[in-house]
Amino acid sequence: MRLRRNNNKEQLKFRAVNLLMHKQFVVALSLMLLAVVAFLTGCNSKPAQPAAGDNKTPAPQSASAMALSAEKERGMSFPDFGFMVKPADYIQNYSDQPIFRLKADFPKEKPEHVPAFVEQIDFKKNPKEYLLAARDYAFEGNLPDWDPYKNHVRGWYHIPWLHPTTTGPEAYPPNGGTEGFRGLIKEAPVTPYQLGPDQKGKDGNYSVYAITLVNDMAGYTMGKMWADPNNPDPRATDARYGGGFPIGTVFAKLLFTDAPQGTDKIAYLENPLQWKAYITENFWKSSTRKVTPVNLLQMDIAVRDARADAPGLTGWVFGTFVYNGQLNNQNKFMNLVPVGLMWGNDPDNKINKTSGAYPVLHTTVNPELKETAIFDTKDLPPQHLGWNFRLNGPADLNTTSCMGCHVAAQYPAVTSLVPPTAVPDGQTVPPAKGGTPEWMPWFQNIRCATSMNEHTYSTDFSFQVAIALENFFNAKSAVAQGAWASDYELARKPIARGELVPVTRAKGKSSVALAPIKKKQ
Repeated sequence: MRLRRNNNKEQLKFRAVNLLMHKQFVVALSLMLLAVVAFLTGCNSKPAQPAAGDNKTPAPQSASAMALSAEKERGMSFPDFGFMVKPADYIQNYSDQPIFRLKADFPKEKPEHVPAFVEQIDFKKNPKEYLLAARDYAFEGNLPDWDPYKNHVRGWYHIPWLHPTTTGPEAYPPNGGTEGFRGLIKEAPVTPYQLGPDQKGKDGNYSVYAITLVNDMAGYTMGKMWADPNNPDPRATDARYGGGFPIGTVFAKLLFTDAPQGTDKIAYLENPLQWKAYITENFWKSSTRKVTPVNLLQMDIAVRDARADAPGLTGWVFGTFVYNGQLNNQNKFMNLVPVGLMWGNDPDNKINKTSGAYPVLHTTVNPELKETAIFDTKDLPPQHLGWNFRLNGPADLNTTSCMGCHVAAQYPAVTSLVPPTAVPDGQTVPPAKGGTPEWMPWFQNIRCATSMNEHTYSTDFSFQVAIALENFFNAKSAVAQGAWASDYELARKPIARGELVPVTRAKGKSSVALAPIKKKQ
């Protein structure tokens, strides 16, 4: 229909239609933006298939459309990383580096077979053989890039929702979250002399960053937790609801550090296995991220083993390696030296001893421990170990143990990561409350998929799963611009390895913020 300029009614009608269309467009656009803000990016539906008998050739798709369809079909619906250089900077300066892609296309059916080493090797009788077999299992198909997309042997996956940093006055780690080259998440500080006698440290402390892969058994449980990417189910890892990681689950974590720098030296980190990462300048004080070399320091293994389901144990076996570049193996991953294996916390051993002040010049083995094996060989650099010389790695505190931390994994976090007086570590005297009734709950052999606090969900010994749930529900509250009454039922505690203390600001103003505990010299 043709409009006449002198026809006012028709002009008004035309303008009204245009206005209506404009409003509809604005509403549609607003809904799209709201969906993005609300993280409603999940879409697990497959592309529509042609109807039966329809022989029409589908129109060709662009490369981007095909990539989007494939992404939806795989169920990829989580952010890959939290912090990265700008795209132009990457193309110009770092195009030789990988871009991290989160792998979360979790299996929907439980795998039929557990890893062979879990069935064939008794961790009590042959702990070192067991740990080396677990290492080889984790390495197969994942080296050299630690990229599960390149593994054509078996399925490995990442834990989603580790990408954002925690916020607020009790945020730990400060300015955390994952970076975009390798998916490394900021984990912990490295204090002066913690790694050796020539590691004086730097202002704000060195940092530890880590990346974890989980096998198909763990992926199956993760798939149940994140079946709806916009509504994760914490019951998936809690035994009271039939949850928990199945026998044969394997977690494998690589830990890197930006130490040493300047005039500092760490003998066993010479000839390093080195990656580039987009990390903060130091652990505590800087929010500025820079592309920085990081050195492989440690590898941690966690395995769900049927033998560890024996009465009085936890169901889990934990192992640790430390990097020793002085071995000079052609495959630098093979420079990882086994430190030890533990399948319980020795809850009856309450002797309050530690390795003492850093640096540690020799490894002390405690033969009285019945549920820990330490492999003190000539290839093992001196280790501080944990409380009364339980298993811990070089990146860990000398006042705890591998299991002594992981028994506290829960959502929401209402139990401290470490027992009272466990920090600061590396002091000349043992922790003030070591071995007391207040201390020992962290050294009990709590059952797998069981929370230390009955009012919370167990994340079955996984702190990264606990952090992921905290991150997700914090983000959900921020988007909703509101809070739930249940948030006030239990006093939350940060998942922090240090302590949070009041900090005095300029001109006498005081506020609560995150600060490192200063060590007595």
